[in-house]
This record gives sequence, C-alpha cells and structure tokens, in this order.
Amino acid sequence: MASRSNSLGSLRRWWSGWLPGRIDDRIAYHLGHGVAARLQVHWTQLPDYRFVDAYRATERYCAGRGEIMRVDSEHEEDLNNILHGKPPSRAYRQIKIARKVAWSTGPAEEEYLPVDVFWLCKKRPGDDGSNLIVRLRNDPQYARVILEAASDDAGFAERSVTAIVELSAQHSIYRNRILELSHEVGGKDAYGNIDPTARLRVLFKAHEGVADYDIVIDDEVRQILQRNVIDLHIRRDVLKTHRVPVRRGVLFYGPPGTGKTYACRYLCGKLPEVTRIIVTGTALMQVSTIFSLARMLQPSLVILEDVDLVFASREINLYSSVLGDLLDQMDGLRPYEDIGFILTTNAIERMESAIRDRPGRISQTVYFGPPNAELRRRYLHHHLRSYEPLEIDLEELVGTSNGATQAFLKEWVHRAVQMATERLATGPGTITLRTEDFRHAMEEMKRYSTGTTGRIIGFHADGHRSE
Repeated sequence: MASRSNSLGSLRRWWSGWLPGRIDDRIAYHLGHGVAARLQVHWTQLPDYRFVDAYRATERYCAGRGEIMRVDSEHEEDLNNILHGKPPSRAYRQIKIARKVAWSTGPAEEEYLPVDVFWLCKKRPGDDGSNLIVRLRNDPQYARVILEAASDDAGFAERSVTAIVELSAQHSIYRNRILELSHEVGGKDAYGNIDPTARLRVLFKAHEGVADYDIVIDDEVRQILQRNVIDLHIRRDVLKTHRVPVRRGVLFYGPPGTGKTYACRYLCGKLPEVTRIIVTGTALMQVSTIFSLARMLQPSLVILEDVDLVFASREINLYSSVLGDLLDQMDGLRPYEDIGFILTTNAIERMESAIRDRPGRISQTVYFGPPNAELRRRYLHHHLRSYEPLEIDLEELVGTSNGATQAFLKEWVHRAVQMATERLATGPGTITLRTEDFRHAMEEMKRYSTGTTGRIIGFHADGHRSE
C-alpha cells in the first residue's frame, strides 16, 4: 500500500511539472482551452535598434498583470496565425528555445536577450482586466522589431501596444547618452548574396570630456556657444515661460583642422541631461529617422557633420530629395520642441542657401579659422604643459606659426617631441624641448608644401586670422 502511494506521489509531481511542447498548446494550457479562438491581435513594428527598449518596456508592462507565464521560443508565424491558423503538421509549432543575442546597452555594456518572447498573462478571478498575450520578436532580415498583443478585448490589445511603445520611449537606453548614427548597406547573407536592405545603427559613443581649460577658442565664440547651445537647454523652462523658442540651428564653418569637431565634443560634455546625436557620412541621408529619434529622446542635440557632402546647393546636389527632407524637418520642428541642431562644414560656399541663409533654420553661424597670435600662444602653451623642462622661445614659435590651424599646431608639437627623443642614447629618458626642434619640425612638415598644398597639411598663410 505504501509503495502504491509513493508511486502516485511521484506521478503527481511529474505531471505538475509537465508543459505542452507546442506553442499553441502552451497558450491553451495557461489561458484555458478555447480562449485563443476569442483573442484579437494588434501589432506594430519598430526599428531593430529599439529591441532592448521594447523588451524592457514589455517586462514592465506585463509585471503583475494576472498570472504570467513567459515562453522564449522562435517561430516564423505571426501571432495571429499561431492563434487562429492551422499548422502544416503536428511538429510545426514545436517550442524551440530562442537564441540569445548580445545587444549594446552602453559604450562598453551589452545584454543578452532572446530574439522571440511570449508573455502569457492570464486574467485572475475577480480581475477587471482581460487575458493578454504580448509577443516581441526581432526580424533581422528587415532590421525591425515586431510587437504583437492579443486580447479578448480588441481595444485592450491596441492600448497595450501603444502603452508599451510609450514606455519604451520614456525609459529608453539611449536617453541622455551620446549617440553616433551609422548607416550600413550592402551586407552579405550566409550564402554570399548581397542584402539590399539599408540599416541605420545607433551606437553608443564613449564620452570624451573636454574641460573648459582644454578648449582654446575666442572668448567671443565661447559666449556664442554658451548662449545659442548650452543655455537653451540648461534654462529651457525659464525661456519657455518667456516664449523664447528653445530650438535653434547653429552652423560651424571654416577650413579643416580648425576645431569644429573639438567644439562639438566640448558642447556634448556640457549637456549631460541631453541626448546628443552625432551623424556623419551616409547616415546623413536618413533625415526622417534622425529627427524621429531626436523627437523621441528630447531634449536632444543633433550634430550633423560635413553637411556639404549631402546638403550641397541644388545646382550640384546629387541628393536633392534628401535635401528636401532636411528642409521639411527643420520647418516642421515646433518652437516648444527641445531639439537643437549643429551643422558643420569645411565648404560653406557649397551649401544650399536655403539652409544657411534663412533664419529659423540656421539662427547663428560661427566661423572657425586659423587662430590669431594670442590663441596660438595659448594653444602651444596648452600642449607643452607636460613636456618640461623647456628651452624654447615661445614668441618665436607663435610668430613662425602664423596661418597654422589648430590641427597643424598639435602635429607640430608632436613632431618636435619626436625629434627631441632622437637625442636620447637608448630607451626612455628625460628630454628637453628646444626651439631648434620646432624649427626642424616646421621645415620638414612644410618641405614639399607650397601654394595650395599648404592647405592640405593645415597651414593657411592667408588665413582669416593671420597677422
């Protein structure tokens, strides 16, 4: 008799741990037989870089919503077909443990998440709500995330999808970060075929802080940046109260190597509570996506670098439709939207006049040119701080570097240091920088640079700021 009781107990324990092996049977097992036939499905799709946001939002939304069973299982069918369609065979909907993929969640952080997940939320007796199924899956072929919700109340399914999307934006992993947009096209599949699907990747960019004492610019330029970029975000509530629009476009222009990108890095460090979106290269052509991301993550600052490559004047523009998109997006921004943007260019004469010459699109231009004598003095002093002892005539260096860009000055110091190390016998040791090191470095760097080739290495003898 005791042996029979033990056997029944073992059977009950085995049966209580048993779960159906097909996804449709698992749904029926948890929600109740016949429930699936009454469920109505609502769905939406998001770009694939929103997967982590959508996953966390779904977890948050479903928490505490009835009796929850989560199933990680990959299936090609959509949720509506799983609930209401007939499978080709018994084994077609067999549960297959979903792969886990690494998703970036920060500059040096990642999280492994399953690519296909079902949340089965069973209505408890006495609850006012409805049964709910939420499914989230990544579709790499079309670079998208598919969010599906099913409920016996169609309106509730639709509201659930809307609520999850809103939660994903409110608590986005991208909010208040520095982001870099990269455009990928022409990848190959496992068989070597070209995939024509264009993908916009949102990458986390590590913060490279630029302190106030590290940014060597005119005091006038510093004040313009403060008022037209930093102050708009820091005091946006006060400004809105006085009906001052907090969206403003600023254009940085000037020769290469004169500090435009460095100034952008400086501004990024000044706005830790703002989402900073940096866009370069072919990613500039994804205008609608760029501004959609900026709206979702506002307050935001969009930095479009080297815009003359894509937004050149209409007469020479190969991307006129993209130019039209940019103008539409700029004009479509509302005064109350917390979105600012900075455009940079090395060739302002190439830019479309409808961008650069119309207030409201661009409200402030800032010229970055070869530094004057005082700035060169400050710049050289800044880069020479860590190379004492020094035997140099700083005023001679300032004078001979007239017309040099900031990038040239930095390279000049490095070249002089390299030449000074050649005096060391062997191995590391202490060097003494001398004026002659800079003379030799300048001679070598300019040896084959005359006329326009001087501009290539960053030496503008006829520069805007030359003496």
